[in-house]
Amino acid sequence: MIQYYLDLEKQVKTIDDIRLSGGQVQKIYSTAFYISMAIRTPGKTWHLYLGRGGGYEGLWIHDKAPPSQLRRKDNFLEYFRRHLTSCALYEVELDPHDRIIKLQYQKYGKLQTILLFWKARKLYFVHHYQESPEAPFKLLLSWRGKAVILSEEPKNLFDYFDEVGRREDMKHELSSQQDLTIEELLEEELKLSALKGMTHNPSFLQRKKENIENDLRKAMQWQRLQKLLDNGSSLAGYEMKVGDQKIKFEGDLNPYERRNLVFQKIKKLKRGENILTERLENVSRQLEGNATVKLPQSNIPIIKPIWGKEEAVATTEIKNSEDNYRVMKLDEIQMGVGLSTHGNDQLRSRWAKKDDYWFHLDGMKSAHLIVKLNNQIITNDTINLAASILAHFSHFTGDWIPVIYTQVKNLKGVTGAPGMVIYKKEKHLNCLKVDIEKWLKD
Repeated sequence: MIQYYLDLEKQVKTIDDIRLSGGQVQKIYSTAFYISMAIRTPGKTWHLYLGRGGGYEGLWIHDKAPPSQLRRKDNFLEYFRRHLTSCALYEVELDPHDRIIKLQYQKYGKLQTILLFWKARKLYFVHHYQESPEAPFKLLLSWRGKAVILSEEPKNLFDYFDEVGRREDMKHELSSQQDLTIEELLEEELKLSALKGMTHNPSFLQRKKENIENDLRKAMQWQRLQKLLDNGSSLAGYEMKVGDQKIKFEGDLNPYERRNLVFQKIKKLKRGENILTERLENVSRQLEGNATVKLPQSNIPIIKPIWGKEEAVATTEIKNSEDNYRVMKLDEIQMGVGLSTHGNDQLRSRWAKKDDYWFHLDGMKSAHLIVKLNNQIITNDTINLAASILAHFSHFTGDWIPVIYTQVKNLKGVTGAPGMVIYKKEKHLNCLKVDIEKWLKD
């Protein structure tokens, strides 16, 4: 569906009425036709859908995320996630002349802006942003493909679209005759996906069943935790591990607070057990042929914006080299740091193990760093040390270092994008810079 100027005007008014501005961007999804941002407002989460072009042009508001079987990943989605996730939406504005939507958001305490322009079945975008709190603002015009640093603050970002056909004489008289809701549009995409090959896949179901059984086994370990509480066992120490379950007792907690943390973990695992049991029953019935099963992902070609020149992605394997990553060791701890984008990938795929910890500067470009603990617990001192080494190799000079970290098993590389990963279960910290000279001498 194509939204005309009057349709966009109506949608922007709806956004104002529900007070979406000021909400927190929590998660970002994509289908072949739409980008969807989950925005949390007081008491409710809304999903703002943005058309990718190609006949799917405009913005819509919905109270649900896109169905899981429609969700797709590409560089445009990862770009949105990198720049807008966890930011506060400030304002949604419509250009007074043409079909251009401006999204202003707050990051690093400053207003940053991304604009989308639907023109002749194509999507163009302009982005005015910072890569880090200390970095200068950059401007990316998608049709040029490269961000630049401006000598002065731009006065009107809408004007940049004059290069690609923005009109100032457009008559604002047209509106779409269909006026379909995003729910109806997603249903259409589901039907089209079914025609494009979403069919039976028993091997997928078997893998799904095995994964659910493994998760169910872990969830049922609540019984062992309950036994510890019933027996009045001591809950001393910084961390308690029972089977696959870990509970960290951070801060100065009294025995009652420690027991409460364990009790909350038990409640969570019990809920998970009930959900997983139901899922296991469903997938078992599907494997027996009592239900129609579809592939978890649509095969529709993803509509891409106008974004520089499309370049062929090399698929040959990069040979290992000592220059690609560096490994340092002190006492029982090892740390490896990538020295290039391919070195970051090699560090993760060849040197790291799934239980090692991965570090990256939060919200900016940096090297990747892996910490091997050799069965030790990660401490605040180790985290500060890892952050300081990461800052050194990433040329970050601040005394407080913003990092994200998670275990390697929570990472997934992005095909065709060396050095880029998708991560989950990450933690965000500001770490104090410490002396790393004895590490660098190795």
